[in-house]
Parts: sequence; C-alpha cells; structure tokens
Amino acid sequence: MTHPPPRERHLELRTVLDYLDRKLDAAGRRAADGHLGRPCPACRERVRSVGELLETMRHDRVGEVPAWLRQRALDVFEAREQPSAARRLVEALAELVFDSLRSPLPAAVRRSVGEARRLRFALGTDTLDLELEPEGGATQLLRGRLEATDPALWTLHVSAGAERVTTRPDASGGLLATDLPAGALQLRLEGPAGSFRLPPVEP
Repeated sequence: MTHPPPRERHLELRTVLDYLDRKLDAAGRRAADGHLGRPCPACRERVRSVGELLETMRHDRVGEVPAWLRQRALDVFEAREQPSAARRLVEALAELVFDSLRSPLPAAVRRSVGEARRLRFALGTDTLDLELEPEGGATQLLRGRLEATDPALWTLHVSAGAERVTTRPDASGGLLATDLPAGALQLRLEGPAGSFRLPPVEP
C-alpha cells in the first residue's frame, strides 16, 4: 500500500489545531503551508472552521459568579433529611386521650397515686401511660409504661427548662426519670413506629 506524498495528505485535526496555535515546528509548518497552498478545499475549510471555533471559545468567558448566588445554588443540592409520609402520619396520630386534671379519678385511685397527675397518650396502635409527681419544691418525678411491641427499642426524650434527659423503657415497658426541674415538660418519643412529639405536660 502506497501513501500519498506529504503535500497531498489531508491535514489531521491535531495538526490543524497546532498550526492555528503556532505550535508546529518549522518543518511541520512548511508542510502544512505547502498543503494549504495546493487546491485542497477540504483542508482550507477545516482550518477556517476550526479557527472560527477557537476564536469563539477564546472570547466566550463567563463573569465571576457572586458569592451569594453560588451559595444559593449549593444549598439547592444540599442533602436534607426529609421525614417520610408514614412518619408524618404517625406523628399526627399521637394524641392525649386521658388527663387526670380534666377527668377526676375515683377516690380509691386518687389515694393510691397521691398528688401524681396521670396521662395517657395514643401512639397509633400503641399507648403511653405517664405519672408526673412532685418530689419537693424544686423537682418532680416522671414514671410510666409504654404498651408497644419491643418497648426497649424506644427512647423518651424529656426537656425540662434547660435540662435534657433521655430514658429508655425496660423490657416490660416501664420507664422512670427522676430529679427533673419543676415546671412544664416537653416530651418526644422515638421508636420503630416513628417519632411522636407530645403536648407540653404541666405538673
């Protein structure tokens, strides 16, 4: 197989790019000039079109993006944990179904629980019974029972003023938090069935 003489070969794209960027050595530039000097419209058109493209690319510059716009764009793609629809539904089902302050207890029960306030919450198909009892002028005790499958897998978060306490039910569902500051309690229960934020509890 015979190859055409150098002047008759079409210029490759790499050669055209180096020719336009003046990167060819003297021999390569003479060969390219010699070929372009011959009647080869295909190579002349290639040099012309590639030259126009390079010139467009050289002048195509995007201004610096403002810092606030860059941050806003990054925030759009920042991963955020989104609660599932099932979890939001479970939270909506958590409700107070009994409060001894609103529904007086029978005398015998009042004697057995003393000054404790009793509450019952419905957590979907599960229930949480709580008793809140003053321990003195400055502290209170919270005890209760969680009726749920695998209660030991649940966690009760208690916020009392600036204090945060976390407690877990035992295998039978019993739970206890002592020496809590007197005042309203914020409660959140987390478990396999979801996360439940309960209404504030006053002593």
